[in-house]
Amino acid sequence: MAEKPKGPAKSSRLGGLKIEFHKLMWGLIFANVIVFLLVFSMPEAMQAWVFETFSFSGPQSLEIWRWFTSLFLHVSASHLFFNMLGLYFFGKALEDDMSPGWFGAVYLISGLIGSFAYMFTSTMPVVGASGCVFGVMGAAMFINPIKRIHLYIFPLPLGIIAILFVIFESMAVFFQPEALAEVTTGVANVAHIGGVITGTMFAFFYSPKRAVKGFFVLGFLLLLLVILSPLFALLATFAGFILQAIDLIVGFILYGIAKLLSFIWL
Repeated sequence: MAEKPKGPAKSSRLGGLKIEFHKLMWGLIFANVIVFLLVFSMPEAMQAWVFETFSFSGPQSLEIWRWFTSLFLHVSASHLFFNMLGLYFFGKALEDDMSPGWFGAVYLISGLIGSFAYMFTSTMPVVGASGCVFGVMGAAMFINPIKRIHLYIFPLPLGIIAILFVIFESMAVFFQPEALAEVTTGVANVAHIGGVITGTMFAFFYSPKRAVKGFFVLGFLLLLLVILSPLFALLATFAGFILQAIDLIVGFILYGIAKLLSFIWL
């Protein structure tokens, strides 16, 4: 299969500085944030109705609107923050290498397959863009694993961060099966794995040569990760503290804005 032409994000120059515009990535983040603010500005009874009506679960799987609406609902500010953080890191990278149509397909179909994978392991409802984000990550890690992204002040290959995510999720699925039903925290690890597998398949359809090359690069990065595991463990611990602090700040801001918007429902 011939490689499809990539559709990098548009760019412009401002005072000699090149600025990249990742329209689809930012559009998806904006949509998820707006839905969150609207839902959490509602009275509690109305919030409960929204989650009951628009979440996805096996017993309601024939109600097709739930397939899509559930992908834009998040149960907490932390749930939203970490999903959108992942979309920012991996979505920005993937949008540089894929056309908008392919990017949108990866995002949406990964989310859908992730939800259906979860449905076969639990009857509990599930919400969130996690499957979508992991699908984007799966495609990005094979298309361009050595693309440098900044984890705060640390520049790292995209593949390293993606491998860490996959290892964590795989361990959660195989060694902590009780986490599958943690709807209150938005954790549905099987949906994450379903998403990343879907994204990986998209990468091989989109550009087989780059994906095969990416496979071997990821193998090398995995070996490097094992060799330098103490260093990466220290880095992950430090990054975790920063994440917790940012999460608290973002949560304070989001819930504050939602409260200001509550007048809408009066």
